[in-house]
Amino acid sequence: MNKIEFLKDRVYLINESLKGAYVNKIIEVTSSDFEFIFSRSQSPSIIISLNSSSPFIKLTKEKYKSTLSSLFFTQLKNKLINSCFIEASLYNEDSIIDLKFIRTTDTYDKIEYHLLFEVFKGNTNLILLKEDKIDLAFRYHSLETSHPLILNTIYLPPKKIEIYKEIDKEKEESKENTYLDNLKTKYLTEKYNSLIHQLKRKRKSLENKKEILENEIKKAEENLKYKEYGDYYLTIMDEIKKGDTSFTYEGVTIPLKANYSVTDNLTYLYKIYKKAKNTISLTSNFLNETINDLSYIDSILALKEIYTEEDYEILISELKKKNIIKIKMRSKEKEIKASLPYYFEYKNVKIGYGKNSLQNNELTFKIARKTNTYLHIASTHGSHVVVFDELEKMDDEVLEVALELVLYLSKKDDGEVFVSPIKNVKKGSFLGETNLLKYETYYYKDKKYNISQLIKDSKRFQ
Repeated sequence: MNKIEFLKDRVYLINESLKGAYVNKIIEVTSSDFEFIFSRSQSPSIIISLNSSSPFIKLTKEKYKSTLSSLFFTQLKNKLINSCFIEASLYNEDSIIDLKFIRTTDTYDKIEYHLLFEVFKGNTNLILLKEDKIDLAFRYHSLETSHPLILNTIYLPPKKIEIYKEIDKEKEESKENTYLDNLKTKYLTEKYNSLIHQLKRKRKSLENKKEILENEIKKAEENLKYKEYGDYYLTIMDEIKKGDTSFTYEGVTIPLKANYSVTDNLTYLYKIYKKAKNTISLTSNFLNETINDLSYIDSILALKEIYTEEDYEILISELKKKNIIKIKMRSKEKEIKASLPYYFEYKNVKIGYGKNSLQNNELTFKIARKTNTYLHIASTHGSHVVVFDELEKMDDEVLEVALELVLYLSKKDDGEVFVSPIKNVKKGSFLGETNLLKYETYYYKDKKYNISQLIKDSKRFQ
């Protein structure tokens, strides 16, 4: 089967399912993927994907949600909504699918539109024709190009390819299905791209701050020696006179203030020591806060690939409260209040996990029982994981799955995991923070289980 035969099959299926149906809704799933939903009961939708590596058109029963609204999408929707789908065909017997629509205006005039999908790898396009003229295009091309596309000009198809390579139908369909499986994540990535970009910028800023603070502490620690210098200076004060610029201690030359008195130089040495001590105390607090913020951002970035829309809404609310970055996006309070954690079952044992502080708190301190088992990545921010079983009675495989889940959610290949009965887990100062009275430490590095699939199959606690 070659590409033209493959596209003809698609055209046939689209006509069989949707001829005569009306366009009820058009959705911009991502900046390069569009879904056409029809009013006919039980009818499938059409997905048109303009992704450059492997563009395709496909029928689907999946209904996507999106709040994206580009200029192209808005104009396309205004022109084709409520129009009747007449038929699909191959334009010029080439890799161009022609979707014909008739729209009836408020004055009962009928407008014929042709939506052309140029299925060219690396140069895909979506063009709306009205009376053979270009009324709208996803990408316009200037006269200098080999395939000009200019508003209100007659559409001229590109030079036709006469010979097409054979393709594997099953492989093509598998590739499309994989793409569609990841489409919801792709939509969320695009929608919340600015938020993730802010967090990454903040992370870089915190890394710079951490380096500066560590250097300040290192320098201050070196100045702690001034207590020793002062103590030694005290024993040789009789040998020092005003105007001396230094003295020697254990082979090291220690500078003095030439215009200071002997007593003032002693005060000066102890002052350097006291300043260093205060600097270490204050700067260490700032450093710990910085490391904590870095760890928190890392935990968010590690989980972003499995966030749902609601998870992002909760995250926005959380970030507003923590004030780590400036948030302009709105969050929906009704969704935030319904912040329930996730779980899946392995060997008939529930394993729960949270994706943010609210869900972590709910899981560990409201849903879990005292005899259940708590797991957390060692010494850093991360998701709470709870196995709804006692550690002593737990199946080895269940424990391994839970340990691997902790590492997966922390985006680590290996590492130490704290494991403790819930009865030994106490609330910390902040939401989702815990203090462990007793715990065991497990080092885990194996990747035996399909954690990503278990996460895909997860449900929400009710």
